[in-house]
Amino acid sequence: MTDTKFSEIWNRAQHISSPFMPEEHAQLLYDLALENPGTVVEIGSWHGRSSVVLGSAVKSLGEGHLYCFDHWNLIEGAECIMDQDIWKIWNDHIAAWQLQEVVTPGRAYSQKAVEQWPANKTIDLLFIDGWHEYLESGPLIIPPEDIREYGIKGWLKNGEMIPTHEHQPSFDRGAKIDFDIWAPKVRTGGILIIHDLNSDFPGVMKVWQEDVESSKEWTIIQSENNIGVAQKS
Repeated sequence: MTDTKFSEIWNRAQHISSPFMPEEHAQLLYDLALENPGTVVEIGSWHGRSSVVLGSAVKSLGEGHLYCFDHWNLIEGAECIMDQDIWKIWNDHIAAWQLQEVVTPGRAYSQKAVEQWPANKTIDLLFIDGWHEYLESGPLIIPPEDIREYGIKGWLKNGEMIPTHEHQPSFDRGAKIDFDIWAPKVRTGGILIIHDLNSDFPGVMKVWQEDVESSKEWTIIQSENNIGVAQKS
C-alpha cells in the first residue's frame, strides 16, 4: 500500500464515530488486510470505522471478502430502541463508501453468527472487537451513562416497546466466546487481531494472555499500543 492511499481513506474514516479506533490502529488493520488477502472477518463493527477501513483494503485488492458480525442493538430477538439507529448508520457508511459488493453483514451475537458460517470455510484475517468482558451469562445491564449517551428508551419485543428498567434481555456474551468460536476457523498462517488490550478491559487481556500468548498455536507479532496481532502456527 501507499501512505497516500491510506491517508485518503483515513481522512474520511476518522469522521465515523469510534473513540477506540485511532489512526495507527486503522493503518495496522489496513496493512494487514492487504498482506493477507482472502476471507476477512470482523467481530464487532459499531458505526463502521474499522469496517470501511478493512473493506477498502479488500476492495483495492480486487479479491476476497469482508464479513462483519455485530448485534447492532439486536439482543436475542429484542431490538434495543435508541435515539441512534446503529444498524442504519453502519449500512449508510458501507453504501457511501460503495463497499456493498465486498462487505456482508451478519446481525447476531457470536454464538448465533457462527451458525451462518460454512463449516469448512477458513478465515485469513480475524479481527475481534466485540464484547469486552471475559465471559458473562444473564441479564444485560445497561449503565446509566450509556442510557443517557445513546438515548436508550427500551426494548422492542413482540412489536411492543418495554422500558429499559422493566426488561433486561438475558444471553451469553464475552471475549472468551468470541475467541473460542472464531479463532479455530483461522487458517494456518492466518492472522488474528484482538483490539483493546489494556487494563480497562481485563477480560480481553485474560483471553490474550491465556489463549494466545500461552498457546503454541499462535506466534505473537505485536502486543502493544492496545492491540494484539498473532499468526496461527
